[in-house]
Amino acid sequence: MIGQFPWDPFPHGIPLPKGPDPLPALAYEAAVKAADAYRGVRDALRIEGDAMRIGNRFVPVGYYRDVAFIACGSAAGSMAIAAFDALHDRLTTGFTVGPTPIPPELPFLHIPLPLGGPGSPRAEEVARGALEVAESLGERQLLLLLLSPGTIAALALPPPGMSGEEFGRFLSDAHVRGASGREVGLLARVLARGPVAGRLGTAVPRADIATFVVDHGDGATLLGGGPVHPVAPAEREQARAVLRRLHLESALPTMSLADLAPGGGPALVGAAPRHRPVRIAGPNDALRAAGDVLFDKKWRSRLAMLQIEGSPELAADRFIERFEGIVAREADLELDHSQGIGAFAMTTLGLPEGADEGPGLARFLHRAQERMRRPEMCIALLRTSGPIGSTEYPPGAVIGRPTDPQATVPAGRARAIPMQAGVTDVGCLAIALLGKPTTS
Repeated sequence: MIGQFPWDPFPHGIPLPKGPDPLPALAYEAAVKAADAYRGVRDALRIEGDAMRIGNRFVPVGYYRDVAFIACGSAAGSMAIAAFDALHDRLTTGFTVGPTPIPPELPFLHIPLPLGGPGSPRAEEVARGALEVAESLGERQLLLLLLSPGTIAALALPPPGMSGEEFGRFLSDAHVRGASGREVGLLARVLARGPVAGRLGTAVPRADIATFVVDHGDGATLLGGGPVHPVAPAEREQARAVLRRLHLESALPTMSLADLAPGGGPALVGAAPRHRPVRIAGPNDALRAAGDVLFDKKWRSRLAMLQIEGSPELAADRFIERFEGIVAREADLELDHSQGIGAFAMTTLGLPEGADEGPGLARFLHRAQERMRRPEMCIALLRTSGPIGSTEYPPGAVIGRPTDPQATVPAGRARAIPMQAGVTDVGCLAIALLGKPTTS
C-alpha cells in the first residue's frame, strides 16, 4: 500500500517499488505526492510568526475570533487533518463528508458518504449541516471550505418537483445520451438546490470565506456545484443548449425550465465570490512530477497532452495516436543512451464528478491493448484518488511489456499497482513507455 492515510502518503523508509513495473509505480508515487491534498493545504494555511497565512492573504494571528471548516469529497479527510494540524485549537467547528474514513484524532463531525453523483439519500442531511455551519458564523470569523472531487454528491439537492433518485437518474441519462462529464456537472450546478451555485457563500454574509480546492480538471467553478460561485447567465445558456441537444427538456419540471429561461434563476446570478478560491492541487502537479521521474531514470520524457477529453475508449485512442506521433518524430532513439521514450497525460475519462473511475479504467486499458502494435511498449492508467468505488478494480494497472527486463508476466494480462485512497484526486494519469528493442 502507498502511505499511511492520511498523514503521509509515502512515509520515508519505504523501499523502491518492486515487481515487473517499477517505473510506472515510481511515476504514480511521485504524481500522488506532488498533488497530495494534505501538503497542499499545509502550504496554503499556516501560522508564520504573528501572521496567519490563508492562501494568498495574511492576517494577524488573533484577527479571527473563530475558525470553522467544511471539508467535502474524496480527499476530505486529508484536507481536514491538514487544517487541524495547521491551526490546532484555533479551529472551533468542523464538518467532514466523504467516502473515506477519518481518524479519531480529528474531533469533529464526520458523515460517511459513498462515491456518487447528486441524489444521495443523505444529501439533505449533509446540505443542512453545511448550511448550519455557514450560517452560524458572523463578523471576525472565518469559514474554510476544503473541496475535492465528489463534493457534488454532498451539496447538490434535487430541483423542486424531482426526488433525489429522479435527479440522479436524469443526470445519468444525460451522460448516457452523450453529455460530457463537464456538461453533467454544469447541469447539476445550474439545476440543483442546496448550498451550490454560490448559495453557501451567500449564507455567510458577514464572516470571511477561504476556499481551497483539489482540481480534478474541470476547474473550481464546477467543483461541487460551485458553492461560492453564483451561476452566470452564460452558464444557463450553455445548460439550455445541452438539454436541447440531448432532447431532455421535457424530462425537467416546469419550474426548472423557467429558471433556465433568459433572466431566470435567483437574484444572486453573476455575483463574484468575495475571495478567489485557491487551487492547492491539480493535474499539472501530477504531470510535472511523473515527467521528472521518467527523466531521472534516463528516459526521454514527453508531455503527450495536458488533458485527454472523451470517453475511456476515445481517450485511449487519442493517447496512443499522440504517443505514436511523438515516437515518429524521435527516430534517433537507438542512437543515444536513453532507456526509451515515455509520454504522459491526465484524463477524467469523460466521467462526471463523483463517478466510479474503476470501470472506465478497465475500458481504457482494454482499448489500449487492442490498439498497441509495438512489443516494446506498455501503457499504464493510474487513479490519483486510489481505490475509491468498486473493489473489483485496482487503483492503477499496466498492460504491455514490463519495465523490469528480468520480469516474467502472463501475456495479455493487466498488472495492478496498489495505492491507498483519500490522499488526493486530480484525475487519472496515463503513461506510455516504449523501451528499446531487447537483444537476444
